[in-house]
Amino acid sequence: MIGGMDKATKKQLIWACKPDDPIPPSDPRHVDFDAHGLRGRPWRERVAEVIEFASEPTAQGVTGLRGSGKTTELKQLAAEMQRQGYTIVLADAGAWVRDDAPIDVETIWLALVLSLYPEGGPDSKVAWLAEYARRVWSFLSTEVDVTQISAKVGALTAKATLTTDDTLFQRVAKHLASSTGLRDQVFDLLDFAARSAERAGAPLVILLDGIEKRATGDLHGPEEREKYRSHWFSAFLTRAPDLKPPVHVVYTLPSFMIRRAAEFGEAFGQEMEFLPMVRVWGRVRGEHGPAVDRLGVHAMREALFLRIPRHHFEDPRIADWLILHSGGFMRDLLRMATQCVYACRPPEDRITRTMADEAVARVRQTYLEGLYIEHETLLREVQKTRDYPLNQDLGPLMDRLLQSHAMMRYHNSHWWYGAHPLLWSRLEVDGVDWDRHVAT
Repeated sequence: MIGGMDKATKKQLIWACKPDDPIPPSDPRHVDFDAHGLRGRPWRERVAEVIEFASEPTAQGVTGLRGSGKTTELKQLAAEMQRQGYTIVLADAGAWVRDDAPIDVETIWLALVLSLYPEGGPDSKVAWLAEYARRVWSFLSTEVDVTQISAKVGALTAKATLTTDDTLFQRVAKHLASSTGLRDQVFDLLDFAARSAERAGAPLVILLDGIEKRATGDLHGPEEREKYRSHWFSAFLTRAPDLKPPVHVVYTLPSFMIRRAAEFGEAFGQEMEFLPMVRVWGRVRGEHGPAVDRLGVHAMREALFLRIPRHHFEDPRIADWLILHSGGFMRDLLRMATQCVYACRPPEDRITRTMADEAVARVRQTYLEGLYIEHETLLREVQKTRDYPLNQDLGPLMDRLLQSHAMMRYHNSHWWYGAHPLLWSRLEVDGVDWDRHVAT
């Protein structure tokens, strides 16, 4: 058959559509959505420029909804800056931080220090990294009971143990918090690394990724969740000077930090960068309802066909149908596409419109089950005004809607917001229509 949806093919397609799999620029499935300005000006360009033209170390914050492509964007930033001669350290610090305790500055400090610790420790072939590793081990063994770090006490196992045991990582960070002069010790270590890299002709930049996924309070009720978020605000606003070390650093931040963006910009001297969704819908309504951004749909179609080739669709326009329901959120597009692949069974070995409708309904239900009346009221207002409500009391609710992707952020000439298209029917606004939005 033309589609060829046998068992081996289905397995391959499902693997290619893993929603949580960050796609590096070198991956054949990668599509640069920023090439056509579909998310505004790429924030990686601004981040790089700030570092390039700075006369002193900079600290910057980037955010965006989960699954919007932050890690991919950081990998592109890393590759581009490495070509320019920088030493780039891209660390997934989210693997080290626990969810059951609020974030604190000391935890972030420890993550920064360990992000630079070389694989192989003091045996690193880079001279200054070897010396840095020795200094870090001396620092840890002085400040913390070394038996907490490893049964085989030694520098070679320090990072491996700390970064694979998040409970131990948190205990060590908590212990360090009581140390006298900890800030100076951490900054001295990072200053040594920055100066050494500069002398070697390759200025150092730390990209601290992943921490925004942890310690957000999402697993708790409203009061506890707000407590966790207050710790984020405290760390990056009240204690901002403590997170501006003598080395260029880029932090990934939870999306709820955007409601304090003005304060962040004042504290760090740089605006917080937000990675929006791919723009498949226009901000302004057309004559017959929501206006489709054809350029965005085309780009997402290209990305989908790199994972599920065109010939597996009975009609290529079915891909557009899924894309418009995703709202430009690649993760939801892949969730729906995967459901379609599962539904393919003989004698139908290609994705049909019926399969696509069932996939849309299935993913929509996951959103509806967490939607309350107060959410619906606010989302209707957002969909009408395309703006972020300025009522401070709505802050926690807006956080919730952003974190859950019920509300999405886009960029044309300026920022705007919209409800997820999967919720449009519940909100009693014009929905996605095949004849108006796809067939034409």
